[in-house]
Amino acid sequence: MTLFYSKALEDKLLGPFFIHELGDDMQSEEWVDHIDLLADFWLSELNGENTYIGNYIGAHIKVSHITQESFVIWLKLFSQAVNKVYTQDIAEQFKDRGILLAKEFQQVLKIKGKEWIQTKRKTYSS
Repeated sequence: MTLFYSKALEDKLLGPFFIHELGDDMQSEEWVDHIDLLADFWLSELNGENTYIGNYIGAHIKVSHITQESFVIWLKLFSQAVNKVYTQDIAEQFKDRGILLAKEFQQVLKIKGKEWIQTKRKTYSS
């Protein structure tokens, strides 16, 4: 997760989201807590463990300026990070689940343009 977030903080579109919510110091208590929460979230998503306690969509509803492009960049950076950290099989599981989550977010947040996820899937596999 830290590899993804370090790249996200550098991104001109995603960086301000995270800096606004958590600051720019990934060593801060807010960041450490957030990364721990996300680790629990992904354990729950991929392994079926009941470690995550939270409302991942509710936490993002208040971010009114999330756009389709935000999801494209998120998925690209996320895919690059998991490709570097995990074996190919595990990385594919993360990416597949990431795509489903991005679709779910777009539907709940009523963001148009869900087609990009399916048409650009191969872009994020390499």
